Amino acid sequence: MSSRLTLISSFVAVALAQMSSAPAECPARWLTGPDQALPGLDGFVRATTPWDPDGPGGRPELLVAGGEFSAAGHVLANNIAAWDGRQWRSLGSGIGPHGYVDALTVYNDELIAGGYFTTAGGQPCSYIARWDGQDWRPLGSGMNSTVDALTVYNGELIAGGYFTTAGGQPCSYIARWDGQQWRPLGSGMSSAVQALTAYNGELIAGAWTTTSGGPAFSSIARWDGQEWRTLGSGIGDSVHALTVYNGELIAAGAFTVAGGVACNRIARWDGQEWRPLGSGMSDWVYALTLYNGELIAGGGFTTAGGVACKYIGRWDGQQWRPLGSGMNSQVYALTVYNGELIAGGHFTFAGGHPRYFIARWDGEQWWRLGTGVNGYVFALGAHSNELIAGGVFTEAGEERCNYIARWDGQQWRPLGSGMDAAVGALATYSGDLIAAGRFTSAGGQPCNYIAQWDGQQWRALGEGMNYYAGPLTVYNAELVAGGSFTTAGGQPCSRIARWDGTQWRPLGSGMNASVGALTVYNGELIAGGAFTTAGGEPCNYIARWDGQQWRPLGSGMGGGERYVYDLTVYNGELVAAGFFTTAGGQPCNRIARWDGQQWRPLGSGMSGRVIALAVYNGELVAGGEFTTAGGNPCRYIARWDGQQWRPLGSGMGERDPLVYDLTVHNGELIAAGYFTTAGGQPSAYWARWGCPFAKGDLNCDGAVNNFDIDPFVLALTNPVSYAQKFPACERMLADVNRDGVVNNFDIDPFVKLLTEP
Repeated sequence: MSSRLTLISSFVAVALAQMSSAPAECPARWLTGPDQALPGLDGFVRATTPWDPDGPGGRPELLVAGGEFSAAGHVLANNIAAWDGRQWRSLGSGIGPHGYVDALTVYNDELIAGGYFTTAGGQPCSYIARWDGQDWRPLGSGMNSTVDALTVYNGELIAGGYFTTAGGQPCSYIARWDGQQWRPLGSGMSSAVQALTAYNGELIAGAWTTTSGGPAFSSIARWDGQEWRTLGSGIGDSVHALTVYNGELIAAGAFTVAGGVACNRIARWDGQEWRPLGSGMSDWVYALTLYNGELIAGGGFTTAGGVACKYIGRWDGQQWRPLGSGMNSQVYALTVYNGELIAGGHFTFAGGHPRYFIARWDGEQWWRLGTGVNGYVFALGAHSNELIAGGVFTEAGEERCNYIARWDGQQWRPLGSGMDAAVGALATYSGDLIAAGRFTSAGGQPCNYIAQWDGQQWRALGEGMNYYAGPLTVYNAELVAGGSFTTAGGQPCSRIARWDGTQWRPLGSGMNASVGALTVYNGELIAGGAFTTAGGEPCNYIARWDGQQWRPLGSGMGGGERYVYDLTVYNGELVAAGFFTTAGGQPCNRIARWDGQQWRPLGSGMSGRVIALAVYNGELVAGGEFTTAGGNPCRYIARWDGQQWRPLGSGMGERDPLVYDLTVHNGELIAAGYFTTAGGQPSAYWARWGCPFAKGDLNCDGAVNNFDIDPFVLALTNPVSYAQKFPACERMLADVNRDGVVNNFDIDPFVKLLTEP
């Protein structure tokens, strides 16, 4: 190894002659990557359609989704995005950002979007816009209110909605675009048009109300190219969806009567009369399409034909049947893409698995559209130089990873077959990974709420607990677990227990309520949580164990909900975080420090719960559900430099996020929780904060080349000098082999970076 180091050092003189004496900057920021992408969207879907950007025979067809969201996959996408079969893509700067997309179709090879918006691609587009594959453009002067339905009829684009003018002229709730201008269809409708289709050569419009063009057309009417006409005696309430199936017109919506016949939310018109489809649905139907010869309906219903069909069902011509176990909320949009059924809506689960607002059905089960972690991350840890994440997810990257996964720096991989329920805490003990949570099996083996992974398989720790296990730490060579359990290994252990490698034992008489946080400080075990006694002694939400007995830390916490969520040590002091507002009797908003004698605040604290703590680059980092720290805007995460609180970039996203855990891995701060963006970029449920430069880029100039030789030698041989010369760079950039340390084993990989393309 020394000869290789000498070889590298021989380049130093040349490198020094070319290098600037000024240290390069490496400001930390939120980092993004493909496996931090959303496995779907971050808001609900109202419309979907396939679209060929170059027309038939051109580029592969795209699936376009519109609705009310801000991110799709790994890109920012205001209210509209396209899926190419592998990943999500933005369409320019999207639509809005305020408002939503409610209808999509294709006209003259352009994508048409309608909804509630006044800008598209940054330019004025009143409620309707067209995308030619490069730019958003208006269709004339647009409408004066929302567009809710689109279709193509007789070579013209038809739009329906709440508007009363189109292109500046009167068009009551429906209008046609001939490629140059907007024109009315007769006298239009009497109220908002919600659905459009073509049937038997006529345009069919479904609406909220009971009249159209004068006669009592009752929520549905047909346009023969010259005038509006009835379909029997019409439908008794609003129509939200229309399609054609087996030669019949299908109408669906909020009605319970069609043509004077009981038809619960869905009915068929054979050209002469209205008839029901079985006993119909239990609630509104919002969307219809055809798939594999069956009629598919989506909406707010939970039964169809008297059978459990949660928000989506299929009609085979004779009866209603479910599609798997359905969704957990409303379906608003349906289409077919690449031979699969696509459903969009307000749901976050499909087929019992996390599927965020859009899902695909292959005839057997529901799948996601996108990669990344598909559920919340509650816990972070490290094992064998890999980042470990635990939570409520079932997929990570391209892999099935049941509630726990490992990240090797490039991709997510499973740990065996994972668990049967959520993982909430992680630690390392005797070289093994320890996971605790709500599960009762791991790797298919019984493991009651706690398990150990030896790198090959999951094993139980004795009989485990009788209820949820939570925080974990190591104290006096024993594994300590807290939680809500009252027995461990079959014996009484009230909310806290220790494992010596063979058996579980209590720590005194334990606590009177749950333990939510553990750490070691000044040779003592510190526990925090919801308890008010420890070992029978008054200890308000925090206590210390000296190896023999529990004792309080001053008068503990008070105010608020009085819960301690996390503990760490910073600058020689114990730091406690939670939902309390006093510590030791003085104001300490959600965070406080203990110097061994008394509690003191850290500035003015936070505006909401603090749930997670870590130390990174000499600063204390706190995460939770607060929006200010020390009186400064800090969205759900903040850093304390010893004097004041400061934000980490723009923090986490807009949609009620939480930061549940923090750790440091490979020179980066890792945050986990319930959020979908970090630093204004998509980052689903976990995020990385650190230097944005690649391994080997030791001078942080954005490239790995001979200018990095001298910094590499300094990082390897003299860390202090490296830090002085490159104060804003991370020494871990020299960890080229990614084993978690900087040493001689990084020399060969560094040489390869310099010499191999």
